[in-house]
Amino acid sequence: MPAASAPYDSHGPGRASRRRTVAPRHRPACYRCLKPEVACICATIEPVENQTGITILQHPRERLHAVGTSRIARLGLAKVRVEWCTQWADGSAIRARLPEHAALLYPAEGARELSTLPIEERPHHLVVIDGTWFHAKKIYDAHRWLRGLPRVSLTPNAPSRYRIRREPQARCMATIEAIVAALRIIEPQTVGLDGLLRCFTRMVDRQATFAPVPASSPIGS
Repeated sequence: MPAASAPYDSHGPGRASRRRTVAPRHRPACYRCLKPEVACICATIEPVENQTGITILQHPRERLHAVGTSRIARLGLAKVRVEWCTQWADGSAIRARLPEHAALLYPAEGARELSTLPIEERPHHLVVIDGTWFHAKKIYDAHRWLRGLPRVSLTPNAPSRYRIRREPQARCMATIEAIVAALRIIEPQTVGLDGLLRCFTRMVDRQATFAPVPASSPIGS
């Protein structure tokens, strides 16, 4: 076997140079919010003692997304659980963990407007799908048990603040925006919900300095 040729530098043939292998630099990360330490949001999240439980069905691609908002709910809410979920996964274990009087917060056909429900008919637990609207629909369509839950929806009274991700419709909201809006209806006495939105706004504003703002409106996650 012939010997391997030696690498040459820019000074011309016959003068070999040693190539330095530069290891990629990994930015230190916060292992609570899963963001780079320089962009950590943990200190800005105010705890909220919500009474209505929240189960977030998170598509795996959202876990480390730079502007994924379920991290704010996970770190800020007292009663919240994040479950990984895809359209091909078996969700029977997730369904078994849901308490009675749970409802799916999703704008599916037949969903009832949450704000119009009588107090006695409002859900005690909410299931929220966290992902792009494409992934959310795939998850909803794939799981019969999800379609079997009572469905509720929201009509936002202001445009989403999620200006750095695209949404298919102007009425779409980020996951944390939808959760906060629903909790304001179900338990208006709960304090601290505005703080979760302030954290969300700061995260979006910071990210917007590093990325161009898309021409159309954002996508919920």
